[in-house]
Order: sequence, then C-alpha cells, then structure tokens
Amino acid sequence: MPETEDYAVKLLNTLIETTLDSVDGYEKAAELARNPRFQSLFKARAQSRVKLADELQAEVRGLGAEPWDKGSFRGRTQRAFLELRDRIGGKSDKPVIEAVEHDEDLICDQFAEAANDSGLPESARQRINDMQGALRAEHDEISAIRHEFD
Repeated sequence: MPETEDYAVKLLNTLIETTLDSVDGYEKAAELARNPRFQSLFKARAQSRVKLADELQAEVRGLGAEPWDKGSFRGRTQRAFLELRDRIGGKSDKPVIEAVEHDEDLICDQFAEAANDSGLPESARQRINDMQGALRAEHDEISAIRHEFD
C-alpha cells in the first residue's frame, strides 16, 4: 500500500475508533439518563453513529485495507467516569448531558481536522466534510440542551 494510502487508512481508522467510542458513549448515556426525551435521543444518536462508522469502514475497505471495529481504551474509561459522575450528580441528567457534550466537542474537532487534511484522498475528505456538517448540527443540539440546565 502506498504511503499516502497507509496514512489515509490510519486516519480513517482513528475516526472509526472515535465514532465507535461515541456509539458506546451514547448507549451508556441512554442507560443513565432519567428523562425519556434524553433516553430516546441518545439511543437514536447511537444508531446514527453506527451508520457513520459503517460508512467510514467502507472508505477503508475501498482503500484495500481492513477497518477497525472497536472503540478505544480511552472511550471505555470515559464511560466509567460518566457512570461515576451520574452517581454523584444525584437525580439530575446534567452530568450526563455535560459528558455527552464533551464527547461531541471531541468528535467534531477530530472530524473538522480530518476534513481539511490533504493527506486524505479528495473523495474521503469530501465524505468526512459532509459527515462533519451533520456532527456539528448534532453537537449544537446537545449544547442547547446543556444550556437548559444553566
């Protein structure tokens, strides 16, 4: 595999890992949320992120490589922290929403950086740019929800 394709595969796999962390984070948030509105939203977001990961995995396969299919250790650690924050937070969904918004910040930043990375093939950059727009809208919705708690 040429060096540029190897770089693209590594970058795309990193995005897959982050996206799978997001799936797991949303599933955990749905479990911890008390408000049915948030439970429903988080479950829907988890499914949306599964589709996003599938699209990224298809990009990696298109480059002739094997895509990653697991989240990171960091992601597992963050979910454990989320559960602990929820226990300390009492009956409010605020700690869950704050953790979700933090994760949204991370995934948006990572996709924005990748969308501008000239080391990726143009088709992959365009696809990531499209994904990044949807992620930004989802982030903004979570941010608005978090502000409801201020």
